[in-house]
Amino acid sequence: MDSIGNNLDSKVKLAQYPNQPKLKQWAPLHNLSLLDGTHWYHRTALVVVADNSLRRGVISLFHNHMTAGHPGITKTLQLIAPYYWWPNMKFFVTEYIKGCATCQMTKVNTHPAHPPMFPITPADNAQPFETVAMDFITKLPQSGGFDTILTITDTNCSKASIFIPCHKTIDSEGVALLYLNHVIPHYGIPHKIILDRDVCFILKFSTELCRILNIHQNISMAYHPQTDGASERTNQTLEQYLRVFCGTQQNNWHAWLLLAQYTKNSWPSATTKKTPYNLLIGYTPQVHQPTRKTTIPPLEK
Repeated sequence: MDSIGNNLDSKVKLAQYPNQPKLKQWAPLHNLSLLDGTHWYHRTALVVVADNSLRRGVISLFHNHMTAGHPGITKTLQLIAPYYWWPNMKFFVTEYIKGCATCQMTKVNTHPAHPPMFPITPADNAQPFETVAMDFITKLPQSGGFDTILTITDTNCSKASIFIPCHKTIDSEGVALLYLNHVIPHYGIPHKIILDRDVCFILKFSTELCRILNIHQNISMAYHPQTDGASERTNQTLEQYLRVFCGTQQNNWHAWLLLAQYTKNSWPSATTKKTPYNLLIGYTPQVHQPTRKTTIPPLEK
């Protein structure tokens, strides 16, 4: 899929050649430079000039693509910014997304009346997945034998999420085994788990996880009758992605969970201003983006 972005790069560079006079006029006004001696850049972003269809192609790559996931205006701008730039880009992106039929059909009201939330106070110097919020998306159509999704979100450090298909009848033992198989090999034992199920379920889950690992009880559990903000946002993001890409095939949503997980973890967090991948592994894996460097030392300073 990298070839999509690289082909777009080629088109953007070719479009610059007949528009050199305009680019030279823009250069002092917008701080443009010839980073490679031939093509114009705004910091690290290639300048897209004089072609609205090309600009729509850029936005489509970072908004419509299955690994982009139809993000909102702010996140789409954040995803595009390291790679492409043109004057009044925010206005162009805003109008494009307002006219996106898929978004209009599938996105839900993000400002409905909510029950009160209890904020999770972050721990100092938290490590990935030390404090996690767990929740279930239920009443889904059967897909690969599954009808429920367990979502696990790192609430303190990275804001990363893990999506695991399961069944609505899953018990505390089953959840403990899923956590053991999908989280602990990568991130270790959590210090605190927030779950909105009843207190008995939480206690049994904690006890079972410790029993499987042959460790003394050392996990703090918190019961949240009102879903915490981290889980709610994670669930909204996942449900939106599945509505967009599984709208006509609701019996195969389980096959999309890994791509949905990649998409969620490649979006910059509103809290940290970085992508969860960047905080977890130091960079965001590139799937549909152009394969070229996006940082230079003077810009970092």
